[in-house]
Amino acid sequence: MFGCVVELQSADLVALLGFVGDVGDLDFEELYPLEVLERLQGVLPCDDLTYQDCNLPDRRFTSLVGLAPDLDGDDELYWSVGPCPISDFRVRTGDLAAVTISEVVGRRRYHDLPIFQDYFRPEGLDDVLDLGLSAAPQRQRSFVFFRASGAPNFSARDRTVLALLRPHLCRVERQAALRRQLSQALCTLREDTDTDTDPYRELTPREREIVELVAEGKTNGQIAAELWVAPSTVKKHLENVYAKLGVGRRTAAATLMRAQR
Repeated sequence: MFGCVVELQSADLVALLGFVGDVGDLDFEELYPLEVLERLQGVLPCDDLTYQDCNLPDRRFTSLVGLAPDLDGDDELYWSVGPCPISDFRVRTGDLAAVTISEVVGRRRYHDLPIFQDYFRPEGLDDVLDLGLSAAPQRQRSFVFFRASGAPNFSARDRTVLALLRPHLCRVERQAALRRQLSQALCTLREDTDTDTDPYRELTPREREIVELVAEGKTNGQIAAELWVAPSTVKKHLENVYAKLGVGRRTAAATLMRAQR
């Protein structure tokens, strides 16, 4: 709907092929780990990049992964002045094409909106390029690219890059969904065969894997690097582990694992 397709340079195509190869080698179940965003930033340079899964009626993020930690945990402020006008555009049109904020509302009007004045401007972020992944009145997912004030605006080249990446991102999502299904099936099988004496029978395969690494003495950061997930994801898994095992500390969970061995 917006913009035009441009012919890419050989360096762009090499970067795209590198991204497809790198992400294809990653093993993850949750969309999208920080490592995918970092590789995507290498293809389309930007000052910040976020994967967001929004529950629009409840005005909350179901999932939010970003390169810049400054905006993490500021959901209340975002929803008090937002959402971004591109979200309204997606709901109205169902169009998932990559669009810039200028194409949706115009730069001057955007700069007058509270979402810019109170949320993005204090962080030094200006231009916005959004790639829709899914859009519905209840739920909306997208990659949102940001460039700082004074940086070049997003271009037709950038939109073309994202258009070429879309089918590969769809494949990544299908593979992640398959991994989740297999993990759930494996978990069900283990629950059917585990005895009541197994304290880990209620843990998912990923939770067991993380506890194994904790038992080896690894920190959350080291575990996150090994499993290609964000440290916050490791922390959340451990919180679930503590609740299921009825323990309050990682040392207790690790002790149980060593005893189980």
